[in-house]
Amino acid sequence: MSNRIWITWETQRRSIELSKVFNCKLFLFDIKGRFRYPISIIKTLFVIIKQSPDLIFVQNPSMLLTALVCLYKKIFKKKIIVDRHSTLRWLLNPNVTTLKIWIFRRLHYFTIRTADLTIVTNEYILNMVNNSGGNAVILPDKIPSIPIGNRIKLTGRKNILLIASFGKDEPISEVVKAAGLIQEDINIHISGNYRKIYKEIPSDFPSNVKFTGFIPEEEFFSYIHSVDIIMALTTSDYCMLCGCYEAVSAEKPLITSNKQVLIEYFKNALFVDNTAENIADTINKILANQEQYNLIAKNSKIEILDIWNIAYEKAITCINKVETN
Repeated sequence: MSNRIWITWETQRRSIELSKVFNCKLFLFDIKGRFRYPISIIKTLFVIIKQSPDLIFVQNPSMLLTALVCLYKKIFKKKIIVDRHSTLRWLLNPNVTTLKIWIFRRLHYFTIRTADLTIVTNEYILNMVNNSGGNAVILPDKIPSIPIGNRIKLTGRKNILLIASFGKDEPISEVVKAAGLIQEDINIHISGNYRKIYKEIPSDFPSNVKFTGFIPEEEFFSYIHSVDIIMALTTSDYCMLCGCYEAVSAEKPLITSNKQVLIEYFKNALFVDNTAENIADTINKILANQEQYNLIAKNSKIEILDIWNIAYEKAITCINKVETN
């Protein structure tokens, strides 16, 4: 078997899962602090030289990592595959230009045209890559395996988990408002480091909003299996959300945003326009027919696994073609 490596500069479940299914040795350099980039660059080059791989996979983001390995490919004629997602926000508005954005766009086109293959999560990004002179194939995230472990005894009569990272694209304030529109004994738990927007949260937020803060993975999995509904929301038009895959894995009813890429893939979810009223109404709709939506969630997992397997076979064919040419 060929020597394949996968390099990423951030901890991301997609890379962990895909590196396994593509038989890659994973090198994860999630380094914090002011020297993260110099250290990451040195570690990356050291790994590539030491491993001397036949095929290099890299995760984008980071764009700097991707550009570094593409430059390495140009010099040493190596074969590389880029798994590209969540780095398009500066390309969607061509009227906004700063020096940082200009550099990003130059690197974007350089990496797309240099990579032997680009793996993307949806058709919109596929068309963007191909129209920019690249070669793309679609492979959504693999449904993760989430162990059940110990259930958490939650205080609400019903409990909802919003899987969040407190990014700028997440309508957290609307979820907080929605909590005030549903019954007080229905708790909305919001995961992630809420201190990122601590000052923006009103001091009189509803008592049924529970900010979990950052929690270890094992406890996070327990939350997923202990709640009645999972939400994953975004204001971004072309972003596939990890929380959606996690809800499918746990066979929980899913509420997500009314975005085309999410509608096309998570067909059995309930979609909202990110307003407090719509979120609250959708929560009440599921809770009024909990058993029905639990069954829909269970069947949805089977359907999405089948869809992913078809996409995987196509991706494997493209990867093998890169490797053998």
